[in-house]
Amino acid sequence: AETDKEAVVGLVKNQYEKMKVSVTLLNNFFECPWKWYFRNLLQLPELKSESLLFGSIIHESIEAILKNGIAVNQKEIEAIVLGVSQTVGMISESFRKRILKEAVPILSEWTKTYLPHIAKEYQSERSVSYKDPTFPSLLMYGKIDLTERYPDGSLSVTDFKTGSAKTTGVIEKRDEDNRMSGYLRQLAMYSYLILGNEKNADVKESKLLFVEEDSKEKNAVYTTHISQEEIDLLIRDISEYDQSLKDGTWITRPCNATLYGNQTECEYCKRAKMLYEK
Repeated sequence: AETDKEAVVGLVKNQYEKMKVSVTLLNNFFECPWKWYFRNLLQLPELKSESLLFGSIIHESIEAILKNGIAVNQKEIEAIVLGVSQTVGMISESFRKRILKEAVPILSEWTKTYLPHIAKEYQSERSVSYKDPTFPSLLMYGKIDLTERYPDGSLSVTDFKTGSAKTTGVIEKRDEDNRMSGYLRQLAMYSYLILGNEKNADVKESKLLFVEEDSKEKNAVYTTHISQEEIDLLIRDISEYDQSLKDGTWITRPCNATLYGNQTECEYCKRAKMLYEK
């Protein structure tokens, strides 16, 4: 079994620098290093749950609306949702009907409440890469749902979230290692990438917009300013990620996955045991 694990450590050490470092990758790694191994390094295909598919459809529909850059009516939104749902994978007829029934009102609400207030100059789904001189062998990467640029040159970034809104307390909570939550790490990553690309950029506001939440609900939009402190915490995370993959200590890191229902062990740790502890 030891040799199996040694082989895995060697494989990881040789391969990990070829992967773009995204916030999803970091979030997976700090949740459970085996989740990172199976999902990010090996990229084993996984069946998308209906809630993940629904999230993808909402995201891509918003992107389509933003690309049109115009107000859309109910009929157009239905057409967009149908078009998008045909591209995300095999979907049963009953699920397609449910998507239409649930997604169209969410998107109609979003186009009424938020779309009119977006800055004139904006980018949807902006891909940003950055090579930080501190980590010469890694490429940082992110895709920002919405970047707005205001007349004074300052920027605001927004990430669209599906699912229930999270409170400020949950978003800003740090763990016992003073590590940020996945939500805040995501916003920190976006500021870090933009600052890496535009030296004097002023990312004034970073937002999480929970699109399924009623816009009148106080947690529907979380707004913050990412300070140097958060960027430093992110850099510390990247450094720890890099170091533990280089020296092989990732394999003994604790798993921080949340267990649901009657789960007694995270599915990725379980898979690793089956494969590498014969």
